[in-house]
Amino acid sequence: MRKTLITLVLMATAALAQVSLDSDITANTTLTANNEYLLTKQVFVKAPAVLTIEPGVTIKALEDDGNGLAPAIIIERGAKIMAEGTVNAPITFTSNKTAEELAESPRGNWGGLIILGNAPISTTGGENYVEGVVGVPYGGNDPEDNSGILRYVRVWYGGRSIGENNEINGITLAGVGRGTTVEYVEVAYNLDDGIEWFGGTVDVKYAAILFCGDDAFDTDEGYQGRGQFLFALVGDEEGNRAYEMDNKTNGDMNSQPRTFVQFHNATLVGSGDPDALADNDQVIRLREGLSGHFMNTIIVAGKEYGVNITDDATLALIGDSLQFSSNNIIYGCPDGQFKADYGFTALDVDPQIMSLDGRESGGLIDPRPALGGPAYENVDELPNDGFFEQVNFKGAFDQINWMQGWSILYEMGRMPGLTDAKDIAKTPAEFKLLGNYPNPFNPSTNLRFELPISSPVSLSVYAMNGSLVYSQSFPMMNAGYNKVRFDATIQNLSSGIYFYQINAANKSFTGKMNLLK
Repeated sequence: MRKTLITLVLMATAALAQVSLDSDITANTTLTANNEYLLTKQVFVKAPAVLTIEPGVTIKALEDDGNGLAPAIIIERGAKIMAEGTVNAPITFTSNKTAEELAESPRGNWGGLIILGNAPISTTGGENYVEGVVGVPYGGNDPEDNSGILRYVRVWYGGRSIGENNEINGITLAGVGRGTTVEYVEVAYNLDDGIEWFGGTVDVKYAAILFCGDDAFDTDEGYQGRGQFLFALVGDEEGNRAYEMDNKTNGDMNSQPRTFVQFHNATLVGSGDPDALADNDQVIRLREGLSGHFMNTIIVAGKEYGVNITDDATLALIGDSLQFSSNNIIYGCPDGQFKADYGFTALDVDPQIMSLDGRESGGLIDPRPALGGPAYENVDELPNDGFFEQVNFKGAFDQINWMQGWSILYEMGRMPGLTDAKDIAKTPAEFKLLGNYPNPFNPSTNLRFELPISSPVSLSVYAMNGSLVYSQSFPMMNAGYNKVRFDATIQNLSSGIYFYQINAANKSFTGKMNLLK
């Protein structure tokens, strides 16, 4: 299924005149939407040049520059990138490989996007170098440094080594200042991390990281920034954590400036299945003297635990500069919300996310929570600092899906849903089965569907041998989104595959669910 979906995305690309990007950029340069660009090597944008990329531009990259290194774009200190796409014309960085090749091996097919800035970092001397990028440092003393704009930017299928044994992140923000704008960005199928910050102060809003081979969001070297509306979907085939956040620099867990992260309104989804191949033992790992505040966060479907906090230097900050709101939701992590007793608590309630079916293998992904559900209760008030938006919901999404129309999931046909507030009140045109969540489950799961009209509803659950193990009838359910909660403890069912049939509005639909005790 994944192969088919990736093929459909790549076949949709129209043929345009192709222009090679094969030399450093030393003067102001604009990439125009009437061309397609082929990145053949590591291209450095030198100060004070500005690289402007028009909405709708696609930059494809070779896997290799001919010398064993992966092509990448590197914005040096003092240079800028002005990549301002739109929801209808996003800017895309991707691989030049064929659809068949990417479907077979979607990660690590080119380098990535690297931005180097003049903001403070915690290394000795206040400067450092991205591994594999020779001769161009990052770091400085200007927290307001401006490296440009990333808006509606997609980075797909990257993460190959740019130096010996140095896989690169989808987007690397190294010493980047808060004068830089990063919003509506997506990294998908990267071999290494999705976005990694090495120090700096740059903030981020509306960021989606999907199916990366390592962590979704990673912070190091004294990063002091803010994030809101963050979505991480860890794959079940490859992947590590949604957050991995560190402070230690030059062997010192108390290095200064200390990493201080304020990430609020995040939806973080683990690999879900205890038997998944992904190394997703916890959804969040905080370590090495990290400090931060985390509010309005939803964590679901961890392979083992929700949150793991390690190292004495980190534990010593709990309740002071390391805070985790008790109103956050951690649900569906089989070994526990927290790996140990850190003095934190969280709500163990189903946030009623619409659909997370199939992970990498295909299925409907709709990360919005059910209207009026637990995601709309006990919402934290955020700092009134001009960056954070005060909202009435937890997680990255309200009822408007900001990924709709430009995400790779949308391109794959995996993200139907609402794009406009006017649509929220619309009644579905037909009966639609939305799958069950969580899946696998233990002991209960929500069977979700949409009705075009108010109708009686009946539910039947069958074992693999066809025997009826459960049934229930509902006299009337309203038009629109509905769900039925199925609890396997009622019939003391054993682990295995079960089929459910929902009859309503003169239609009958069947789904499959996996009880995993």
